[in-house]
Amino acid sequence: MSEDEVSVAPAGFAKEQLKSFIERIERLEEEKKAISDDIKNVFAEANEND
Repeated sequence: MSEDEVSVAPAGFAKEQLKSFIERIERLEEEKKAISDDIKNVFAEANEND
């Protein structure tokens, strides 16, 4: 392994790790929105029954 490959390897790993974090956060944000929408629907349903 050359000196250039050694210096690039950690950056490549960091890039993949950062990408993984971003993907996880995006997935959680989607889940959060879905839950928020479900809560709104329950409130709407409750208001219809008043």
